[in-house]
Amino acid sequence: VAMAIFSIVSVALTSSITSGIRINHASEQLTQATVFAQDILEALSARPTARTSGSDTPQPGFIRTWTVTPDVQQPGVTQIDVTVSWTDYQPRTIALSTVLND
Repeated sequence: VAMAIFSIVSVALTSSITSGIRINHASEQLTQATVFAQDILEALSARPTARTSGSDTPQPGFIRTWTVTPDVQQPGVTQIDVTVSWTDYQPRTIALSTVLND
């Protein structure tokens, strides 16, 4: 009886640990993607003359794309949209946007 209970508990514990590791990894990658998106938003905000759309690979496995749209709602207003994509256990994407007065 003790062996049966121990085997059931050990299977549940192993499954729990595996899920925890997977969630931790996904959280780490989401944090990295958010930092990559914020970095390019800050860089484009700081340099008004260098605001052009583009894409890059800030780190292997991550693809960052940004779109700069000037005069969105009125003259002198620029919208910047950033998308970071990666794959961990499935494809994932995060998108950030900002609007700047020139």
